[in-house]
Amino acid sequence: MLLTRRQLLLAGACTLCAPTILAKPARPKVVIVGGGWGGLSAARQLANSCDVQLIERNAEFISLPLSNRWLAGLDDGRRMRQNYQTAADQLGYSFRQAEVKGIDMARRLVSSSAGDFTYDWLIVAAGISEADHELVEGDRAAAAHMRQHFPSGFTAGQELNTLKAKLAAFSGGEFLLNLPLAPYRCPPAPYERAVIIAQTIKSRGLKARLTVVEPNAPWAGYQRIFSEQFRDQVNYLPNTRLRKIDPYQRIASLDIDDIRFDDAILMPQQQAADICRNNGLNGSNSAWAAVNPRNFAFLGDERVFVIGDSVGAVSPLFGHYPKTGELASRMGGIVASEIIGRITGKPGELALPEGTCFAYLSMDPPQVVRIDSRYRIRGDGNILQNISQLRENNPQGEEDAWLNAWHGELFGVTAKR
Repeated sequence: MLLTRRQLLLAGACTLCAPTILAKPARPKVVIVGGGWGGLSAARQLANSCDVQLIERNAEFISLPLSNRWLAGLDDGRRMRQNYQTAADQLGYSFRQAEVKGIDMARRLVSSSAGDFTYDWLIVAAGISEADHELVEGDRAAAAHMRQHFPSGFTAGQELNTLKAKLAAFSGGEFLLNLPLAPYRCPPAPYERAVIIAQTIKSRGLKARLTVVEPNAPWAGYQRIFSEQFRDQVNYLPNTRLRKIDPYQRIASLDIDDIRFDDAILMPQQQAADICRNNGLNGSNSAWAAVNPRNFAFLGDERVFVIGDSVGAVSPLFGHYPKTGELASRMGGIVASEIIGRITGKPGELALPEGTCFAYLSMDPPQVVRIDSRYRIRGDGNILQNISQLRENNPQGEEDAWLNAWHGELFGVTAKR
């Protein structure tokens, strides 16, 4: 049937009146490098408003807070391990296990072993690295030998299993444990491990001694424990620095003397993650990332943020934020709010991180100190720190409740308890 001219005009008019279907605007792309507490917190809080890609080199999350109790054989370690992919699927972001190779800030591109990822916003939450070469005068083979046989256990992964086996197998002799110069990750961790070793020596009646080399001012609470409870087991050397290690002959050169050891936990100086140092995120002559202390934006690019343990000094009054899990997580939340505010044009209120951690003075019976860190802006614009400590000689599981709550926050209902 032929259409009349009037019918053709009406058909064209209807076509012109039809509603136009507009393409849905693309959501901003956020790439997060590192799946620790800070990266996970940022990923969860940005997932509703951005396309989030979390890149992490490890296949599963391993929690370091309270892990020393597992090292002592007092925890089954089940909740230490969480599944990244399960959390990503549940909380609405993407996860890719890969090794990040580089950052091109000009092109807004992250290159990795799994390919390249473009971003509108980048969050680097890659933790720490260790300057182990400094203890062996740059000898790479010696550094590798030291890491294999005397690991620090400051990073999640196989080192923790090696450390647990080492502590279980120790049967006597000279055990050396050194601390790095502050700042370093999880300030109570080395002392807790010293207590584990000292209690092992004392309870088993071993012919052994633990030497603790402390380059910083002594922590009064642990110094008291060493002198009162482990006088015969611990030789505590505060304000003493480990200068050099011969990992083959097992000789440690200190400020004051050389000592031989049978086994050790060696903790090299810490610094920002390699991805920060290798891509220009550190300040000049600094081991740590250079950021705006208010929002953690990298000082060289407002679309790049660094959070967690890699962050450099934030205040002339106290230097660095404590390098702990909760502080990293709070930083992740602050950066997420900053990014959302920039996207929407509605900046949020200024927020500062705060944190809680628990330090074990004794593993069995348990005695803990709760350490709370709080911050505010002083009148001159500098950040002021207030740290309080509360000792609990008969804890009722407060530290477990704290960790379970945070795992629920980071992983949702799938978090292991």
